[in-house]
Amino acid sequence: MIRIVGIERNQDPNREFILLQNQGSLRQLLRGCAVIPDSRCDLPCASGSMHLFADETQVVPGAFIMLHTGVGEPKWTVTRDGSRVYHAYMNRSSCVWEEVHGPLHVLGIQHTYTERATQALTLR
Repeated sequence: MIRIVGIERNQDPNREFILLQNQGSLRQLLRGCAVIPDSRCDLPCASGSMHLFADETQVVPGAFIMLHTGVGEPKWTVTRDGSRVYHAYMNRSSCVWEEVHGPLHVLGIQHTYTERATQALTLR
């Protein structure tokens, strides 16, 4: 279960971030998870202040995800106290969270459907 544990709003997109943590007991695939402000849920297109993770990264229990607003390359690091942190980037040149106030939501994958490949039946 990925939860928001902190947010750093800043006028500089390279200093603005949201800190998330996998607080569940299982590994969590980051791909498909989203962060969206509550104020954007009523709009037909919320992409301006929403982030959808495309990273094929498994986040182990207790590990952190730092979602930076600015530009960068995704990577894993380890803090001085031994905590693992995955750095993800929105690659935006302007601030996102500085102007957004109120609740933020983390949306996770509930179900994935994949069509099966059709196999020819042979009768004998």
